[in-house]
Amino acid sequence: MESLQDMWQAVCNYSVENLNVNEGALKLWFSPISLKSFDGQTVVLSVNNEFLFPIIKKKYSETINKAFNEVVGFEVEIEFILEQIKEEDLEENSAKNKMSSRTVGDNFDNFVVGKSNNYAYAAAKKVAEEPGKSYNPLFIYGKPGLGKTHLLKAIENEMRKNNPQANIVYITSENFTNDLVYYIRIKNTEEFHNKYRNVDALLVDDIQFIAGKEQTEEEFFHTFNTLTEYGKQIVLTSDRPPNEIQILQERLKQRFEWGLMADIQPPDFETRVAIIKNKADQYSFELPDEIAEFLASELKNNVRQLESAVKKIKSICTLNNVKPNPEIAKDAIKELTSYSQPVSVINAKIIENVGNTYGVSVENIMSDKRDKNIKDARQISMYIMREITGASLEDIGKYFGGKTHSTVKHSIDIIRNRMDNEFQFKKTVEDIIKNVQDF
Repeated sequence: MESLQDMWQAVCNYSVENLNVNEGALKLWFSPISLKSFDGQTVVLSVNNEFLFPIIKKKYSETINKAFNEVVGFEVEIEFILEQIKEEDLEENSAKNKMSSRTVGDNFDNFVVGKSNNYAYAAAKKVAEEPGKSYNPLFIYGKPGLGKTHLLKAIENEMRKNNPQANIVYITSENFTNDLVYYIRIKNTEEFHNKYRNVDALLVDDIQFIAGKEQTEEEFFHTFNTLTEYGKQIVLTSDRPPNEIQILQERLKQRFEWGLMADIQPPDFETRVAIIKNKADQYSFELPDEIAEFLASELKNNVRQLESAVKKIKSICTLNNVKPNPEIAKDAIKELTSYSQPVSVINAKIIENVGNTYGVSVENIMSDKRDKNIKDARQISMYIMREITGASLEDIGKYFGGKTHSTVKHSIDIIRNRMDNEFQFKKTVEDIIKNVQDF
């Protein structure tokens, strides 16, 4: 990022893509904000609207702070100031600060291809070059942080480059639902239909989150049918294949499987090194090979972690005017991984944290007891082990005394389903994960 404006754009993009800030909220609440200064610790944000100033501070302070932490790779403090500007400058400032929900930086050229993602990459390129002709829908799935959104954005940008007049809509499933609620509230679903059924391509991120939302599923079903009937391209991403989205309507599962399904797996060592070097180049940061290889050996399951580590190392080096070294690298990733600890130790910490949270002893979690609270704690432990260590279903089953592959998978699916539908439960599980990683 070369300027404060670039940094603020990155924060806005992250808020849209990861924190459920929809396009309407972005235009209304983020456009009056500009980034005035950043000293490596405190971010000063200027708001040019006196009426909106207290609302922005109250409603979006936490969201903006979280987005900044992710963008720069470390925790910062946020300070808001009210800027009194001349009336004749309002229009100019509004135009300057108006942010797009599209990340123009994600393209096929800066997507690092390896064995784990080459099939999904090739399918995405084919769809971008020949929308509506090859694979419709294209369904890309894989665990969070592996590059699904990057491919979706790359498809969007390639389509726009090839056909600037095309009507292409990229949206998260959460914002699709938010839009539907809005148009229902103003009693104008016809406009909602026009917005999503008269497009050349519909790209939906995290489609699994429509599961269980009956009216959203109904609208998406008819939108899907309309677009495919007229040969318009649909691309969907998910953290799991359609048949594993537990409470999704069967008719939607079947349609999602009509075209091509392409999975993305965690990258191998060589691909992780290439990703790290690629990210460093994007940030104009010279990272020694031994540091890149160290990061690749420690961060194995998540591309976002690799990017976050590079950003944090660069920030540490820039602020302290030093060159990257192994100690800085170790410090940068200590919040991302349980550094130098074997999987058995991490698993023990997971069981202990789950037990403490839910009042269940380690012995009971590891037992075959079927009491609901014990069973719940055991299933949560299995889910967290999968998320943190990336262990296979078989290995997790062995850890719990020989549980079968299907038993572990069923347990993980139950927890995923609950997290999709129970906000407080999701927050509790995420807090446990954070506690384990921060220990």
